[in-house]
Parts: sequence; structure tokens; C-alpha cells
Amino acid sequence: MGSTAICGNLASVGAERKKLPVAEIVFGEREWGEEIERYAPRAPARLQAARARREIERGGARLTWRPCEAEGPDGTRLPGCRKLYVPLDSEGSSAAPYGFVFQLAKTNQGLIWNFLAFGERHPGNPSTRTVYERAHRRLHGRYP
Repeated sequence: MGSTAICGNLASVGAERKKLPVAEIVFGEREWGEEIERYAPRAPARLQAARARREIERGGARLTWRPCEAEGPDGTRLPGCRKLYVPLDSEGSSAAPYGFVFQLAKTNQGLIWNFLAFGERHPGNPSTRTVYERAHRRLHGRYP
């Protein structure tokens, strides 16, 4: 499954304030390659993603988990998924142009937050897929 990071008590904020399960965050190498390496080596998106992953894997990063819409207005279906805004230390959503999407999964070793997608949250170019559309494709095999 690739490199992992163990994070402590993960909690969501905003409209949903219940505690999330304690689970490893897993960045699968295949998923990482497909989502991050599609950007040029010095592209701002790729640099931000790599920095956020290092912060998560190092531990101690303040992670503000937010729920994804179970059924989005764009046709995405992401029930039970959570997102992290990138950069991780952004104050408010407007300061975070990118995002990671994760899905809680059960393995033989326990629960994990499985990395699904990375990308622009609300791209300015209408032909660019959002991170939510990319996560939908990974889960359902097609874009909404």
C-alpha cells in the first residue's frame, strides 16, 4: 500500500463535529503517482501536495478534516469521504486552492484513511476536473 503515516485523534470541524476514527493515513504509491505526478515537477500543485504529505507523515500536523458532500451538485457521490485542504495550514477555504480526498477503509490491520485524489478544489478553468470529480472516478470508475 505504499508509505503510511500514523495520526492521532482525527476530528472533523464545521457542520460535523463528531470524532473521526483513529486510523492510519495511507498514500498508495499508484494513487500518488496518478494524482500528483501528472503535474510538472515544479508545478505549484505538485509542490503543495508533496509538502502536505511530508507534514502528515512527519506527524504533529494539525489536520482539519471536513466531510465531502455525499451527493454533490456536480453529480459526485462521495459518501463517507473526508477532505483536507492544501496547504494544510490554510486559514479558511479561500486560502486553500487544492485538496486531498480520503475514504475510510477497513483492512486486516484495522482502519485506514485511504488516499483517493488530489487536485484543485474549484478550478478556474471549466475543463479542469475538480478533486471531487477525480475522487468520484476512482470510486466509481467514471467521471460524474
